Amino acid sequence: MPRLFVIDDRDQTVELCHRYLGDFEYVNRCGRSIPCQVCEQERRGCRKKCAHDYLEAESTLMDLERLPDLVVLDLHFALPLERLLPEDKPELPTEPRALAQYTERLRRHQGLLILERLRQRYPRLPVVMLTTTDTELGTDRPHDPLVYLCQNEVVDSRSLIAEIRRALALSHETQEGAVFWGKSSSMAAVRRSLSVLARSPLPTLIEGETGTGKSYLAEHFIHPRSGAKGSLVVTDLSTIPPSLLPSHLFGVRKGAYTGATSDHAGVFEQAHQGTLFLDEIANLDLDLQRQLLVVLERNEVTRLGDQRPRPAVTKLIAATHQNLEDLVQAGRFRADLYMRLNPASRVRLPPLRERPDDVVDLVRHGLLEALGSTSLSSLVHAFLVRHPTLESFSATANAVLFRRPSARSAKPNAFTVFVSPTALDRLRQHSWPGNHRELRLFATNALVFTLCQQLETPTDAGPAARAPAVLALTDDLVERLLQSTAPGRVADAPRPCTTSGSGFRCTVDVPSGRGFAQVSMQVERQYLEQIYLQHRGDLDAMAKRLLGPKATARQVHLRMNQLGLGIKSLRQKLVRQEVQLQREEP
Repeated sequence: MPRLFVIDDRDQTVELCHRYLGDFEYVNRCGRSIPCQVCEQERRGCRKKCAHDYLEAESTLMDLERLPDLVVLDLHFALPLERLLPEDKPELPTEPRALAQYTERLRRHQGLLILERLRQRYPRLPVVMLTTTDTELGTDRPHDPLVYLCQNEVVDSRSLIAEIRRALALSHETQEGAVFWGKSSSMAAVRRSLSVLARSPLPTLIEGETGTGKSYLAEHFIHPRSGAKGSLVVTDLSTIPPSLLPSHLFGVRKGAYTGATSDHAGVFEQAHQGTLFLDEIANLDLDLQRQLLVVLERNEVTRLGDQRPRPAVTKLIAATHQNLEDLVQAGRFRADLYMRLNPASRVRLPPLRERPDDVVDLVRHGLLEALGSTSLSSLVHAFLVRHPTLESFSATANAVLFRRPSARSAKPNAFTVFVSPTALDRLRQHSWPGNHRELRLFATNALVFTLCQQLETPTDAGPAARAPAVLALTDDLVERLLQSTAPGRVADAPRPCTTSGSGFRCTVDVPSGRGFAQVSMQVERQYLEQIYLQHRGDLDAMAKRLLGPKATARQVHLRMNQLGLGIKSLRQKLVRQEVQLQREEP
């Protein structure tokens, strides 16, 4: 159910929304959970149904645990000067006529000033702005894709409601991003099928490997489009002990068995007139499958130990990583339940390895999502404190560029994450056995390691020095993270490099399926790594050995940076090698 928050100096707008959008939730300033439409304070002229200026809006949003889905914001605020933004008015005119003109300008553009403040704190909050057709915004016209203008001479209920619903639909589509759709034809077919199935009262069956996004689609795509009045209830059947599955699904009456100390509604009751998502439905045994079939056919459920059936009309979404048709043939899944799940319209989510053309968009989305997540906020803050950027820094302008790091390409007012073409090729070639879940984990780990390395690297610049917020994912880091997720792979122990005649004899792994340039780069990386270990991290000795007596450590260090060989990771390998040698000594 969408949540609206109205910011207007009058109550007319919020009253229109209450009248024509009665099925929506509303954020008010009284803190009561009772809808304003049925609250006794409504008849007494309550003034807390919406926010009337920025200070009221700010205090309300700060106290919320969950942001509203949409803000309805007026442009013109007929308020006293002291309640208008900006709070600091140093050039306030003293002449009465000039003061009146100054105040009127602030009133007519107050909504834009409030929008600017909202964007600083909540960059992804959709906003419908109320304005008139003759309003001359000029260059102040907002170009934010999440700002929708509702232009009318007078606040008209029909156009306002239509714009609110359109804004909610568009903002929801933009939030879907490229994580699941991308550009592949297979995902386009999935989207078309689910758009139709979401409106059908029949069950929807989704098959796909672990991590392909079955639960995400149920929550963010199918349920919002189903028209269900109730809420979404999500249950992963693989995480519930078999002995507790009957009571979890169908509910239990107090005293039905030892330990049933109170009445408990099952997930079918909880999802009445809503949507029920049953993940890993193939985990149910044959008896529970029979009981589930009865509930689906009768649209009612009876709690364990009870005789009275209760209504359970729900939109069912069933998901599994197994092939149910094969399980039916093997006798492990009931054929009648399988037919009840509407197999003719089942949807298969393709794994990422079948969508190589989508990897670029998926990686970009994953990195930007991780960079703006709360889990990385402390590291991001520490980086910005150490490397302050312009005052106009905006997280919404963060970018991911697939090229070598370049100061000229970096954004001055946002983070710029660089991923080299070599690393991008490696990401494309990766099989992604964990699918989207693995990709999101990779993005988070890559940024954590990169931010930590930047923070641990000493710098000669003072604390007040400004610099672009640049994060470069090294080829070595990308390779290491992808190798660590390969199933059954154990980290290789450092291999020694021996002296042979006038040179070195090293053992290297030659990668397959790549071009000559990539093979040469990988061989050189392994070659330099082993020589580094042989010289115990002495770059000057490495330079003399490799390039002659006039060579310097800087030359070797520069080449290692070009190849993505991090000194910190090599030092860790050197420590492990020394520990291993000490253990082998008698």
